[in-house]
Amino acid sequence: MYRPRVDPCIFLHYDPGDWVELLGEDLVKELLSRFRHVAVDVDGLVGYVAENPEAFQLGLRGLRVAGRYREEWMLYVEGGYVEPRWRARWPLVADGGVVDVRLQVSPCYLLTVLSDRGRRYIWRSRAPSLFKWVSAVPRSRPLEVFRSAFPLWLRELAWARGYSWVAWSRWRDRRNRHLAEWLYWLDTGRMAHIDMALGRYRDVYETAGRTKHGAAEVLYESS
Repeated sequence: MYRPRVDPCIFLHYDPGDWVELLGEDLVKELLSRFRHVAVDVDGLVGYVAENPEAFQLGLRGLRVAGRYREEWMLYVEGGYVEPRWRARWPLVADGGVVDVRLQVSPCYLLTVLSDRGRRYIWRSRAPSLFKWVSAVPRSRPLEVFRSAFPLWLRELAWARGYSWVAWSRWRDRRNRHLAEWLYWLDTGRMAHIDMALGRYRDVYETAGRTKHGAAEVLYESS
């Protein structure tokens, strides 16, 4: 029985050292055993998932997981499903503006196996802006595809004002928390909520010096 200290979004977080720290050496060894035909070390595992996020799930069937994230792992391991919700807890930015981009799906949802119409419908209904930039959700090398596809002005907005500003901006009556996660992932290849949990507040919050990381420390050290 394995007890990962992170949700399945780790598989879209392309930092091998973080995999070992958060999954634990025993689970990493199990993954290497299951994927020995495509990877000889954790760097190879990370590279394989980066190219084939949907195919990776097939090699996890029967994995036994306990602990805080058990329910999320079971949904993914046995059902190929990861919830589309946002995960990063962004410190308040009071003067958030308006960003007219409808993207209410976390990049973590890229792990979901699109085996039925309902799962595909979530992309179309909750992230229609994506389909202005791509014709279909890529099932291989999504980071490369979306780095090329996302409008430069949108990424420059995050660089100039900060990811937290984007998160607290609005699309109609909703905050752009999902969009902020996407922009951070595109820039770093890492998931914002995982970096936050590991204490990388400066990387996540201090873009352009807009947000003090002390607020983040309160969020994550009091939970």
